[in-house]
Amino acid sequence: MAAGWSVLDALNKNSKAAAVEDVPKARFRSRDISIKKMYSNDKNFYSMQDIEELAGKILAVGLLENMVVTYDPCDDGEYRIIAGERRWRALKLLVGRGYEEFEIATCQIKSPMEEHEERVQIIIANAYRSKTVMDVLEEEKQLKQSLQYMKENNLKLQGYDLNSGRLRDVIADIMNTTTTRIAQIESINKRLIPEFTKELQEGRLTFSAAYELSGMDEGKQQEMLQKFKETGELTYTDVKKAKEEAKAAEAAKQLEGRMNYPEDYEQDTQEDAETEEDDDMEDSSDEEENGEEWQQAHPESITSLCYGCQRYSDCNVKTSTCTSCDRYIDKAEVEKTDEQRYSEEQDAIDKETAKKLREMQQEEKMNHLPSDDQKEKNIRLSVQEFEAVAAGKKPYLILKDEKYREGDVIAAWKFESGRNTGDMMHLHVCCVDTEDTSSAIVEGYCIIGVAAAEQEGDTQ
Repeated sequence: MAAGWSVLDALNKNSKAAAVEDVPKARFRSRDISIKKMYSNDKNFYSMQDIEELAGKILAVGLLENMVVTYDPCDDGEYRIIAGERRWRALKLLVGRGYEEFEIATCQIKSPMEEHEERVQIIIANAYRSKTVMDVLEEEKQLKQSLQYMKENNLKLQGYDLNSGRLRDVIADIMNTTTTRIAQIESINKRLIPEFTKELQEGRLTFSAAYELSGMDEGKQQEMLQKFKETGELTYTDVKKAKEEAKAAEAAKQLEGRMNYPEDYEQDTQEDAETEEDDDMEDSSDEEENGEEWQQAHPESITSLCYGCQRYSDCNVKTSTCTSCDRYIDKAEVEKTDEQRYSEEQDAIDKETAKKLREMQQEEKMNHLPSDDQKEKNIRLSVQEFEAVAAGKKPYLILKDEKYREGDVIAAWKFESGRNTGDMMHLHVCCVDTEDTSSAIVEGYCIIGVAAAEQEGDTQ
C-alpha cells in the first residue's frame, strides 16, 4: 500500500479518541493500521513464546483475529497495543522476511484508559492464552493491585461489582480458575523465598511443592533449599513431610515446656504423697476388714456438641452434656480456609496413593518374576533418604519419570552436601506409578516401590 496523506492522519489525538465510544457493545470501530505505527505496551508482562510458529500460521491462513489498540502517540509510535502483541511481533517477522502484504492489520480502536483499567484489560485479553507459571503468578499480583486501586477510587469494571464480596472471587473469575487456586498463588507471591521462585521459574520446582514451601518460615525454607541442592530435586511429598515433622517437633517442645515443674514441686509432691499414703493405709485396712479389693475408678466424660457449634454464643439451650442437636453447625468445618481445605484434599490424595502403592507391591510380590535383562539406572539420594531405604523404613521413592519399569535394577548412590560419598546399594523396582495411573502424581514424576536387589554371585 502506497503511503499518502489522509484526513484521518490529520486528526489530532483528542478527536481520534472522541470518535471511540467507551460503552461495551457487539459492534466496534475498526481501522486498518500499519504495524510500523504500533508500539509495545510496557504493561504487558506476558512471555512472548512461539512467535516463529505463530508467524507460520499467519502466513498460511492470514490474521484471523483483530488486534486491539489505543491512540496515544509517542516517540515509539502512534498506537499502543492492548491485545495482540504476539500477533504484532509475528507480523513484523513476516514483513522483515519480505512479505509486505502483512504490514497492514485490522485493529479495534479503544479510547485511552486509566493506567490500572488498561492493565486489567490486557489481562482479560490474555485470559485464554497459553501461560507459564510465572505469567500466572504475575497475573494474580497485578490484578490484585489494579482491582484494589479501582475499588478504592470508585472506578468501574464492566460486568463486575468491586464493592461486593472479596476481590479474590473477581480475580478467580477473570483468570478462569478457582478461589482456592488464587489463594495458593497469593501465598507463593507473598512468602516464597527468591531462590525457590527462581527454581519455579526454570521448571525445576513444581507449583504444588512451591505452595507448600510458601507455608514455611524463611529459615525453614532455607533448610529445604539446602536439601534441594544436595539431591537435585524436591517434591510436594518431601515438603509436606518436612512440614509435618516440624509441627510434631514444635508440639513436643510445647509439651516439654508444660511439664517443667516449679522448684518446690518435688517437696510439695512428697508431702502430698505421704498424706495420700496414710489415707490409703486407712482405706486399705477398712477394705481388708470387709474382705473387698480396692479398684481404680474409670469415670466416663462427655464432650458436649455445643462447644464446637458455630451458634454457641447465640444459643439459649446449650448444655455440657448435649450429644445431638438439629441446629448444630460444625464451627471448625465451616470456618476452614481455602488453604486448609486444599491441604486436606492433598492429604487424602497422598493416603490413597500410598494405599494403592502397597496393593501394587503385594501384587508384584506374588506375580512378578525378575527379568533376565534388567537394566540398571543410577539415582542420587540424600544421607537421610539413603539410610531410610537401606534400613527398610522407606519402601518407595518419588523420582523424576525416567521410564522406570518393573524389574529394573537401580544403583542408588549416597550424596552428602552435593558430593558422592562412594556408598551405593542396588534396588529392585517392584512397581511403578505415574501421572497416567494416579491423579495425585505431578506431571513428569513417578513413584516406584523398591526393595533390596540381589546381584550376580549372591545367594538366590
